[in-house]
Amino acid sequence: MATGDTVLSEDSLAAHPDGLAIDVVLPWYRSLWLSSVSDIAVAVGGETVPAERLRAELGGRTYRIDELAEQWDVLWFIQDRLTVVARLDEPVPAGQDVDVEVTVDLRLPYMQIAPQKYVTNHATSRRTLGVGQ
Repeated sequence: MATGDTVLSEDSLAAHPDGLAIDVVLPWYRSLWLSSVSDIAVAVGGETVPAERLRAELGGRTYRIDELAEQWDVLWFIQDRLTVVARLDEPVPAGQDVDVEVTVDLRLPYMQIAPQKYVTNHATSRRTLGVGQ
């Protein structure tokens, strides 16, 4: 089973015109439908980024976090990275070290425990990483 320590890698952060782009690793051992993502939360420098300032990008498409649950026809393959763009008041320059925390909540569709209720995976990773280009 994948855990929170797999969510962020050494090269997860990149500068973005809106603030910061964070490449997120799927915290599970097999590919899942994007609709399995029930929530993503991000904190930068200890400050929570409001959900309305987050966007998720996968396969050339961009989604609001609250739209992910509707993407039942889009697969998040384990080899792919979901890019979460955090709109910040000030863009973060390349080369700067940033304390970032990402939480991904997954609903596991093949592990139903009651009608419309599924086993969940809550994975959190917090690291200080350098911002790439």
